[in-house]
Amino acid sequence: MRSSLCAVLCFVASCTASADSALPPDDDLFFPTAIAISPDETALFVVNANSDLRYNSGTLSVLDLDQVDRVVESWVGEGHEIAADCTQDLDHRETLICRELQFIRPDAGARFGSFATTIAVQTTGDGRARLIIPTRGDPSITWMDWDGSRVHCSEDDETFALCDDAHRLTAIHDDPDLGTLPEEPFGVAVSSDQDFAIVTHHTTGYVTLVDSPRGGAATIADVTSGLFAYDDNGYVGASGVAIRSALDSEPVAYVGSQYESRIQTLTVGRSINEAPPFLVPGPYFFLDGVGGYAGLSSDTRGVTFNAAGDRFYTLNRNPPSVQMFDTSTDETGAIRNSLLDAEDICRNAGQIALVPTATSDIIYVTCFQDGQLYVVEAANSVWLTDIITVGRGPYDLVAAPGRGRIYVTNFLEETIAVIDTKPDSPTRNRVVLKIAEPTTP
Repeated sequence: MRSSLCAVLCFVASCTASADSALPPDDDLFFPTAIAISPDETALFVVNANSDLRYNSGTLSVLDLDQVDRVVESWVGEGHEIAADCTQDLDHRETLICRELQFIRPDAGARFGSFATTIAVQTTGDGRARLIIPTRGDPSITWMDWDGSRVHCSEDDETFALCDDAHRLTAIHDDPDLGTLPEEPFGVAVSSDQDFAIVTHHTTGYVTLVDSPRGGAATIADVTSGLFAYDDNGYVGASGVAIRSALDSEPVAYVGSQYESRIQTLTVGRSINEAPPFLVPGPYFFLDGVGGYAGLSSDTRGVTFNAAGDRFYTLNRNPPSVQMFDTSTDETGAIRNSLLDAEDICRNAGQIALVPTATSDIIYVTCFQDGQLYVVEAANSVWLTDIITVGRGPYDLVAAPGRGRIYVTNFLEETIAVIDTKPDSPTRNRVVLKIAEPTTP
C-alpha cells in the first residue's frame, strides 16, 4: 500500500485536476481508504482518497446502514431476493453486488484534501459526533461535526461543501509562527471522554495532539518528537495508535513504529490555569517476545484495546503476527504490558478491528496483498479461526456489533465489502454484499 501511494504521489506533480473541471461526485466511491461508523450505528463514514487525482479533492461519503441491512436481509433470507440495481456475484454465489447510489446519502458528506487514510470518531452525545481525519496530501488534519443527519465543516454550511480553512488544521494553535503540522499525518485515535485526538506521523516519528472540546473548534495543541530511534538506514516513523480508556486510570495513548520494536505510551497533561493541553511521554515496552533475532517485532500497524482496557492487540508486519498483551493494572496501579500470546497472520497486514463475544475477542485483520481478512480469536490464547476473501486491496475496516456486520474498504477495486458476523448465521464470516461494482485491474 505504501509503495502504491508513493507511485501515485510521484504522478501528482504532472497531473493535478483543475479546480473547476473535476469536482468529485457526491454519490460515488473512488479509492476508498478509511472507514468508521456513527455512535448509533446508523451511518457509515467512508473516506474516498482520490489517489489517482481524477478529481480536485477527496470526499467523505455517508452510507445509510438501515438501507444496507434491508438489502442484505432480503438477500440472505429464504427468498434470496435481489434488490434493484443489484446482481449476484458469479464467482462468489453468496455475495450480492449493488450500485452504491441506493446507499449513499448525497447531501450528508463533504469534500476535503486528497490522500486521507484514517478516520476517528469522537462521540459528543445525543447521536452527534466529531470526525478527525489526517490528510497526507496537504498535510493537514480535517475535522467535521456530524449532527445525526450530515456533516458540517464550512462557514456557509452548504451541503457537500468543501471544508474551509477553519476545519483544516495545519499549525499549532492556528499560528504558523508556533510551528506547522509535520508531514505524513497517518494514524489517529480519539478519547471521547477527554475530548482529544492523537495523530501519528508516518515518516517523521512525530506525534500530534488535537484538542477537540465539545461545542468548540478543534485545534492542534501540541507536537512532540524524539519518541522513537532512527534505524540503521536513518528511518524513523510513528504508525498505529490506540487509547486505553479504563475506570482505574486516565486515558493512555499507545503508539507503535515501523522501524523500532517498541510501544511508546503518552498521556495528556492539563494545566490548572486552563492553558492548552500538552503531551506527556510515559513508559514504553519492547515487542521482544515474537520474531527473529532476540525475538524483536517491528513495523507495527493496527493496534486496539478491548472495551475494559485490560487487553491490547498489536498487528505487526515483521514478523507477520497478532500479539495480545495484558494491560490490566497490578497492585501498585501500574499497567502490566506483558505479552500473553501471538498468532501468525498474512504478510502486509494493515488494520485491525475487534468484535467482543461473551467468552473471547474476535480480531479481524485486513490483508491488502492477498485480498483477504484473517479472523483471529483471543481468550487465554490467540488462534486463527478463518480466512475470508473480500476483494482486491482491503485497506481499512470497522465493526458494527449491534448489527452483526464488518465493513471493509477494498481500495484497489473501489468497493465496500459487507461481512456477516452473526454467530448463528449460515453466512457467518462471508461477504454477503459488495457496495459498488468492482473496477477491473
